[in-house]
Amino acid sequence: MEDRTKNLIKFFLLPLLLIFLILVFFTHRSGPDFLLHLNFLNVGQGDSSFIQTPLGRQVLIDGGPSDKILSLLGKNMPFYDRTIDLIIISHPHADHINGLIDVLKRYKVKLVVMADVAYDSSSFNTLKNLIDKKNIPIVIARANKRIYLDDVTTFDIFWPQNKEGEKSFSEGFGQAGQTLNDTSIVGRVQYVRSKILFVGDAGSVVENQILPKYNLKSDILKVGHHGSKYSSSENFLREVAPNYAIISVGKNSYGHPAQEVLDRLTQLNIQIFRTDLNDTVKFQSDGVAMILK
Repeated sequence: MEDRTKNLIKFFLLPLLLIFLILVFFTHRSGPDFLLHLNFLNVGQGDSSFIQTPLGRQVLIDGGPSDKILSLLGKNMPFYDRTIDLIIISHPHADHINGLIDVLKRYKVKLVVMADVAYDSSSFNTLKNLIDKKNIPIVIARANKRIYLDDVTTFDIFWPQNKEGEKSFSEGFGQAGQTLNDTSIVGRVQYVRSKILFVGDAGSVVENQILPKYNLKSDILKVGHHGSKYSSSENFLREVAPNYAIISVGKNSYGHPAQEVLDRLTQLNIQIFRTDLNDTVKFQSDGVAMILK
């Protein structure tokens, strides 16, 4: 009986296990496929986007309000992969950074990009302490800086516009309740002709600042501030002229997304996707065509 069991394991179960592992590896491999993968994650009332570049680099923009980000990364990364090449922190509100604390505890992160923001909160202080403890290099985001996500994919920063040597941003400008939001990094991912604009929670104050300075035309707009009425002005939407608008939103008491924003997007024939209605929204691009997955 014992010999039969050993033979069963040796000649049947072990080969099956080997085949299974090979299938898992090739199904979930994170190597280059020369496509840009965009995953606008459903983290609830918060914000997070996971990008895999055409050459296989992995980029996380914000981490949402909770550890839900861990299960979502598990669905978008191979189970054996515990490295993230770059994290971009748009701004330090809890609904964008709380999940990053859990990510830093579980993953090796090679680089962090963040604005030079003066803000005191327990979440942000914990996050900064973790970055420091793990000796993760930080790049300070400033307008006109280009970051190479890989050899063929870039992230161009349009905001914030404080220059090296100037004082950090503090809560001193913008509309009431919008000041920290207006320190958000505004930047665009580009792969050949495919362009995706991320604006964090920046409002119309920032939109009006950058509109005269840059060509913002993009295929996809990651809609500002979860569709808040303080963002996505008509002039801004006309200049960006996206084919698709992604609103990261969950159950909330803020009225996000605002009906007036939804109306503007609709009137401009921009197709709307919402994470509360559509779950995680996925696109991929070969540098020319943007395809909904």
